[in-house]
Amino acid sequence: MKFKVGTRGSRLSLIQTMEVADKLREVFPEIEIEIKIIKTRGDVDLETPLYLIPERGIFEKEIDQAIIRREVDFAVHSMKDYPTKLPREVEIVAVPERRSPCDAFISRGSLSLNDLPEGSKVGTSSLRREAFIKYCRRDLEVAPVRGNIETRIRKMLEGDVDALVLAEAGLERIGENIKYERLPIEEFTPPAGQGALAVVARRDDKELVNILTSINHYESWVETMTERNIISLLDVGCKTPIGVNVEMNADGLNITLSTVSIDYSKKVHVQTFIQATDIMEASMKAVKLFKEKGGIDILKSWRRIYE
Repeated sequence: MKFKVGTRGSRLSLIQTMEVADKLREVFPEIEIEIKIIKTRGDVDLETPLYLIPERGIFEKEIDQAIIRREVDFAVHSMKDYPTKLPREVEIVAVPERRSPCDAFISRGSLSLNDLPEGSKVGTSSLRREAFIKYCRRDLEVAPVRGNIETRIRKMLEGDVDALVLAEAGLERIGENIKYERLPIEEFTPPAGQGALAVVARRDDKELVNILTSINHYESWVETMTERNIISLLDVGCKTPIGVNVEMNADGLNITLSTVSIDYSKKVHVQTFIQATDIMEASMKAVKLFKEKGGIDILKSWRRIYE
């Protein structure tokens, strides 16, 4: 069996793709996988903050189109970047075991976020991270920083910014040997799907779908699909500072859902346990609690600016 997988060309994207290929070879030792690098809109524009780019799916659209045109057989995406509305021809067929969903804080002086001096500059291109930083520390400056992990760390070490907030899973995957502070989910609720991978293929390629589903991790699937369903019900994307995290245990789902007001003075935070693993039921209950606490009104205020 030989298949072609599409991916971006960054070091992290290639590591993630090889992670999936290795898992497939554990199940099917005879499988051959060829990697095809595809440049995306997000790889071309490395300056504009993500929430100011009007299109959705800037890291995935070109790759999914290659699947639809049968130029590649499947793709590996970072789940947190993958839109909830997909082309009808493709679907997420597997979610390998998830890495850490947490954000990580790093600085040149190995300081914590709380210890960073007043007026320090923190780099991120995420509106969600910017909002949570400003909610915790109104005295800090937030500056846009784009590029792969290595580029962002280099910019920090060269003095463009004093600190960065990144995904812990990305640091783990590339083996970056740098001291960092793991930010608690209660304070920096991650975006839907952070730390997880989405393996995507054509719906009609049943033989390949059956092969790819062999590496699906059930708990990671339920967690990330619930997170994505919550985001879909709220109809939000990277242009609104929303964090959602789901942790599955034997009895049900622990759900955390957070946003911050546009003046950074108020935080709506929902933390609840739902004794069910039904994705739609759990999602609707979490969204209901979020609405009751005023979360929808905050999201609407952000939409008026960025959408």
